[in-house]
Amino acid sequence: MNINLNGKNHEINSGTSLVRLIDDLGLTGRKAIAIALNGEVLARDSYKETILNEGDSLEVVRAIGGG
Repeated sequence: MNINLNGKNHEINSGTSLVRLIDDLGLTGRKAIAIALNGEVLARDSYKETILNEGDSLEVVRAIGGG
């Protein structure tokens, strides 16, 4: 099935959880990320139970420090 990930089409398996997608993207263990699903920012503790659906729109943002 297809989702929109940061403005681009991205194919995932049906029943994929947000935690699985984070792992597949190589972002596991990174605390400085924020995720919005269909325009709503999700609480980190909801990632495990969130199952993605066809056509969902995700924005994944990583904080980058600087000076």
